Amino acid sequence: MATKADRYEGIDGLKAYAIIGIALMHVLANGEYGIVGFVFERLIPSFTNLVFLFMMVSGFGMCCGYYQKIVDQKISVEDFYKKRYIKIWPYFALLCALDFVISPSKESLFEVFANLTLCQGLLPNAKISVIGVSWTLAVIFVFYMLFPFFCFLIGNKKRAWGVAVVALVFNWLCTNYFKAGRTNIVYDAIYFIAGGLIFRYRKELAEFASKYKIVAAAILLIATVAYFALGDNTLTMLFFCVAALVYTLGCKRGVWSIQLPSSSVVSASRFTCATW
Repeated sequence: MATKADRYEGIDGLKAYAIIGIALMHVLANGEYGIVGFVFERLIPSFTNLVFLFMMVSGFGMCCGYYQKIVDQKISVEDFYKKRYIKIWPYFALLCALDFVISPSKESLFEVFANLTLCQGLLPNAKISVIGVSWTLAVIFVFYMLFPFFCFLIGNKKRAWGVAVVALVFNWLCTNYFKAGRTNIVYDAIYFIAGGLIFRYRKELAEFASKYKIVAAAILLIATVAYFALGDNTLTMLFFCVAALVYTLGCKRGVWSIQLPSSSVVSASRFTCATW
């Protein structure tokens, strides 16, 4: 379990910047502005893929909060699920209810029911329109369900690397054979596993990022350029997400973090990024 010395304050800023990016993407996608140029045609639309960064951060953050407790059996299965879902369900249920009130329909009612079970991520190729980020949350909810098994998978570094390779191959198969996209937990598993791997090496990576900030920043810049130059495939996205999270581990408050006023935007960002 992470101690006070292991707190990575910059991650709050990383999540805040990501949620701002996704919000900009939704504003641009839902409007008809007719603006051209790299920023509006490629940069802002690419922010939709920051959901994968959320998944990696969720994997890392859940490990910080619960991995050692699960391994040492210092928290029961019942207590674990109670702690997770008591943070999630009330706020999520409220958002679903508001969405239904604004746009009531039989289809919305069915989708709200699926959302309230927190099991919608188990549906094959579900296209749920209630709450724009519902598919992301659905995947994260399934990750919560599987977290004790996830702890077993990353139980040692050798096994964790093996699982990462398998997850990467499964991601490729999802795209090229099973035709399962990013709304599928198996497709997204590599990002959670990568977060777990970073957790396993967190002290070494935090020390590297803190000691060699310019190098860590240069790697992040290279990852960003590679993403736009080579396209938004899984490998370039993994490279960028890993570089961003590792860079953040070496940041102290004020360097990468961001101070935002207490508002619904901040609350939504905390919820969407799976508060630990």
